Amino acid sequence: MDGRPWPTRRAVLGAAVGTSLAGVLGAGLAREHDPLERTGTPLSRSRVDPRSISSVHTGRRVVALTFDDGPDPASTPAVLDVLDQFGVVATFFMIGRNVVERPDLAVEVLRRGHQVASHTQDHLWLDEQPAAVVRSQVLAGAASLARVGAPSTRLFRPPHGWTSPTVARVTHAHGLRCIFWSECLEHYLRLGDPSSAAAAVAARTGPGSIILCHDGGHLDGPHPQSLDRAATVAALPHMLDAVLSKDLRFATVSELTGV
Repeated sequence: MDGRPWPTRRAVLGAAVGTSLAGVLGAGLAREHDPLERTGTPLSRSRVDPRSISSVHTGRRVVALTFDDGPDPASTPAVLDVLDQFGVVATFFMIGRNVVERPDLAVEVLRRGHQVASHTQDHLWLDEQPAAVVRSQVLAGAASLARVGAPSTRLFRPPHGWTSPTVARVTHAHGLRCIFWSECLEHYLRLGDPSSAAAAVAARTGPGSIILCHDGGHLDGPHPQSLDRAATVAALPHMLDAVLSKDLRFATVSELTGV
């Protein structure tokens, strides 16, 4: 969610070939997902993977709060303290390699009563990957969580929300549901200060919403990054207070969706 990268040379060449074939075979033929057309909205994700979930239609005044890219010693402990302060439960989509490096933090998230699910092993951008690589990332991420005692779950979140028919097929084959989001705190943090970003998210949150935040900023691996999540931590209390003031209750993703 933190910046749109330049497409790879393979993706550009693939798109050029696909365009050429479409001209020869006719525009009416269905085509495979193009990595250049990344799934950046709930609608585009549902078109690629109709089984995926970005929000839930419900009469219950319940929402889900999710965190990606951890565990990270720079921000995960502070996030946990804020959640404790408000008595709020969340679902943490963790990167397997981070769990391996910081098993104590992963265990602490579980100890405090939060749900944990996989966000791949290496935060690899799955929409560009063949089935074998997608399967490896899915299974390795789940194995890393299992090693720290995390209960098995049917939840899975592709990095950046970028998915493809291949990701949909592989996750379905392993009994998983891809979980996306309806609002992202960091999207609004780019546009303003923490309190105004929190207010913007809360204003758009209603029953069945799934909110994305990030407790992880540092990533090693194929797509490394180093991001300061201090603004997320600063915005979090404002957002929780505003959402709770709307008579909404936070639940885990499984509690909200029944998955």
